[in-house]
Amino acid sequence: MNYYETMGVDRGAEPEVIDAAYRAMMRRYHPDRFDGSKDEAERRSKDLNEAYAVLRDPEKRRAYDATLAPAFRAHQGTAPALSNPASAPRRGSRRAVPLVALGLAGLAAAYAFPGGTSRPPRTQAIAPDVVTPTPRPTVSASPSLAPTPAASPTDTAKAECTGVACRVLTPFGWGGIEAGVTVDSAQHATGLQLRDDGHYTDAGDGSCLAYQVVGGPRNLRMLVEGGVITTVEVHAAPSQPVFRTDTGIRLGDPEAAVRAAYKSLKQLPDIYSEPPDKKLFHYEPGGERGIKFDIVGGKVAGISVGTTSIEYVEGCL
Repeated sequence: MNYYETMGVDRGAEPEVIDAAYRAMMRRYHPDRFDGSKDEAERRSKDLNEAYAVLRDPEKRRAYDATLAPAFRAHQGTAPALSNPASAPRRGSRRAVPLVALGLAGLAAAYAFPGGTSRPPRTQAIAPDVVTPTPRPTVSASPSLAPTPAASPTDTAKAECTGVACRVLTPFGWGGIEAGVTVDSAQHATGLQLRDDGHYTDAGDGSCLAYQVVGGPRNLRMLVEGGVITTVEVHAAPSQPVFRTDTGIRLGDPEAAVRAAYKSLKQLPDIYSEPPDKKLFHYEPGGERGIKFDIVGGKVAGISVGTTSIEYVEGCL
């Protein structure tokens, strides 16, 4: 048993990340929550307790790391703690509480991309740390640009593209829409038409909604909080466009490509699935804008960009 894989954390994970992963995974395998057998829940819980007891004790962890192959000895003592990202614009609503403030509370909402299947409740992990990023690209806006049906090679080859044909995401947004602007401002600046896709309409008080681009890709949507676009999300889907980041990481690329493009990444477990599935976070200077990569089966299955709302795991929670 590899303790790091059991906990679903990176071998260089900070103690705080290990604490968060332990609490989240223990909630997942609690007999009252786990869908599997009682024996399986007990076995998983026992493995987690064993792994946590070693990884949370500095001396035991060093001794354990010494038994790993040299290529895997990523943890050589505790690295300096990084500051957490600054909060994105928030209303007073409890639905807009970031992950770190939720304290890994259980979630009741079901989450799915448009057309996808709902998922069971899950708990949350702590917010990612600020990491050293790439320079911020300039995203142009064109008030008169109307939606077009498909991306051209020129648009897909550059980060500074606008409109529905754009296939490039940056930590600051997509298609000329920057995270942090209102829906009305985004529509005026780009000429795109945005509408509520109904995904969260009946789930709350209307302060947290999912929007789609009229005539745009079905595997792209935006999270709108209090009328403000906070994140843009894309996911891999058959017969849908393949998006990429401004550094060239595409949907479907291997995890290794993400790690090569972003040298400092925060890793958190995906508590809806088994390790090695995970979430990888990259933040720009100041921690107010970033990118989240959903790693499923060793490949990029989803990309979210924008404010610290990329930390959410269910709607605006």
